Amino acid sequence: MKMIIDDYPATIRFLLSTKSEATTESSPLLPVHYQHNALRGAFVTYTEGGFGCFAAQEVRSPHWVMGWLNFSIRHPVTLNFSASKPMVALICTLRGRAVYELPGFGNFSLPKGRYGFYYIPPHLAGNMFLAEEEHHTVYFSFSASFLESFAGQHINFQELYAAQQQQVTAANVLPVFKIGVEERKILDAIRNSNLTGPAKQIFLQARINDLLVSYFASLETSDKGRLRIEDQQERFKEIEKFIQENYHLPLKMQFLSRKAGMNLRSFEKGFKASFGVKAKEYIEQLRVKLAADLLKSSDMPITAIAYHVGFAGTNYFSFVFRKIQHCSPREYRQRNEGKKTDKGEIL
Repeated sequence: MKMIIDDYPATIRFLLSTKSEATTESSPLLPVHYQHNALRGAFVTYTEGGFGCFAAQEVRSPHWVMGWLNFSIRHPVTLNFSASKPMVALICTLRGRAVYELPGFGNFSLPKGRYGFYYIPPHLAGNMFLAEEEHHTVYFSFSASFLESFAGQHINFQELYAAQQQQVTAANVLPVFKIGVEERKILDAIRNSNLTGPAKQIFLQARINDLLVSYFASLETSDKGRLRIEDQQERFKEIEKFIQENYHLPLKMQFLSRKAGMNLRSFEKGFKASFGVKAKEYIEQLRVKLAADLLKSSDMPITAIAYHVGFAGTNYFSFVFRKIQHCSPREYRQRNEGKKTDKGEIL
């Protein structure tokens, strides 16, 4: 059933852990040494502590909220964040690389020079992991009526609008695209505007519309399978890194394609073009390689090795291992460790 929510844009709040907060100070003003990041006419929240500091500056209108986020991190830190209400936002990473954990979705990263649309559930804590460096991010949060005005542009936006209206508790992520020269010009114009009053609101609305048009154009290109080569290569590098770091998890093709912001067919075709093998084969080869290393260098039982590298059972592990190595896991261990027995296991 459709639930109409109050028609004003959501905002987002960042917090440190309780332990960290004891050593931090917050202020509604930017300190003198941070004035070079000041955004004219913005509401400010500034927090400083042993981890470094961050500033959230918001410019608000009835239909959207623009938030500029600057993080100067001296030590890796995890920030908790939550949206004040169902939030649909366009998020752009201008510097640094943030890793997010979204309620009901999981982890994803938004590296420097990328932007995309997100739905964030209300009042549910998410996490933002920041490394030791400078991070600059800007987000544009939209009201329900504003989102409705362009939801018809694409089926994905209809889903975001429905999620916002129904206050869905699981986050959603639309395809992420490269911030090109034109998009950067738009963001710089927004950042450097010295206008005030109604003129500023009109100017900002126009530039936000320009940014939306650019995103829609990229989305249309993506749907037609004509991703820019550099964009596609970057996506698959991200997926490769994710697989290498999470090989022990049950990596389904639909999950990986969604994480890449692509439909399943385009993902499978693009992955094979990038790496010469299907994604499933790549994962199996990686797992078998890691298993082979453990068989040679440890006394870990074969069953334990199978689960450790991500196989759901020993039978399938043995089948895939034999297919790639042309021998069973037991035979491989014996060849490399003088026919060492393995606690009576038979594979």
